[in-house]
Amino acid sequence: MIGPVVKRNEGLATASLVTGIVSVTCCGLLTGIPAIVMGVVARNRITRSAGALGGGGMAIAGAILGIVGSAIWTFAIVAGVLVYSLNASHSATGSSIPCDLLEHTVYHYHLELQIIDEGNPVPIPSDVGRTATCYYWLHVHTANPGIIHVEAPELRTFTLGDFFDVWAKSSSAVRLDSRHVGTTTLTTGQTLVVFIDGQRYDGDPRGIELVSHQVIQLEITPPTIDPPPAFTFPSGF
Repeated sequence: MIGPVVKRNEGLATASLVTGIVSVTCCGLLTGIPAIVMGVVARNRITRSAGALGGGGMAIAGAILGIVGSAIWTFAIVAGVLVYSLNASHSATGSSIPCDLLEHTVYHYHLELQIIDEGNPVPIPSDVGRTATCYYWLHVHTANPGIIHVEAPELRTFTLGDFFDVWAKSSSAVRLDSRHVGTTTLTTGQTLVVFIDGQRYDGDPRGIELVSHQVIQLEITPPTIDPPPAFTFPSGF
């Protein structure tokens, strides 16, 4: 009496399944394409074997996993390259303030900057230092107009000139000197008066070192508001 014929699995079907799994977990196209090819070949051999070969399910699964793994890792690589390229396009400022993918919290503090033109406050754009893909170490947030966030991975001295250099990355018209404040150019008869924590400052405003909870007012005069408007930091700052 002849016993039942025991099917043997097609070796390429097993290999396809294994390489397909590897493609999804780590290797993408590197093992994904072999998984697809071996799965298709194995499936054809099983079909032609008239039932002598098994493993059709493994062959199909391997080919599908190869397709999925190749697609996932190709997308991940392309997306990574795109994000890196966009981030690299936001170069460091002239004073070497980088623009990084994530915000830093190793050194994190806040200060207030106010610009007053002929007695009227001038809003500072809420996107200074923030792009679609990165954050400069000096930036502001929409919820806190005028508050400069200093968020850096290393201890270093930052100046008001650094902040204006960051601002200038989003608008080439931005400057800070005796005749320019942000995008405003002083006219004949106007002067720039600077206050730090309510005290008049007569030095170069670009050289002002940024300090936690400092309040800096840049007044385009006349008139001179002395003392300048008081400021209280919101809770949490």
